[in-house]
Amino acid sequence: MIVAHDIYAETNPAFCSFLLSGFCELYNSSVAKRPEIPLIYLVLPIVLSEDLNSTFLGCNRKTGLLVWLERNPSVLNDLTKRVNSTLGITTEAIRFGCISSILILNADGTIDGKKINLSRLIKNNSLSLKKIRLLSYWFSEMGSTRATFEAMGLTL
Repeated sequence: MIVAHDIYAETNPAFCSFLLSGFCELYNSSVAKRPEIPLIYLVLPIVLSEDLNSTFLGCNRKTGLLVWLERNPSVLNDLTKRVNSTLGITTEAIRFGCISSILILNADGTIDGKKINLSRLIKNNSLSLKKIRLLSYWFSEMGSTRATFEAMGLTL
């Protein structure tokens, strides 16, 4: 049996907007504030990158972003390239999410996600769900978008 990887299904704006909505909802529940829009552009490059899957094994909420990055410095390799190459995918996901009321852009530069059951959506790919949960918690614990970007070697 040949296992095919369907890149179009994973980069589908509808699927990606649900991932982003889940991220926003989990982020908000962690720190009672909404994520800023630039932070959203870090989520999909990490979650959709299969070569980063092994870096999440053995991690939990207490691991934290800085410890995860220290254990896996390879995450930072070509991160700018990953983010730049998924700008279109993320933007389309945000557009679709706003049109379908899954995501809400706020005047203060933050984004809200509609409460959805991600585990039903991603039942065949629990690692994507784990990545969304961990990133939402780790990013929220950093305190600001700027701190998250600086930890990852990126600039605003």
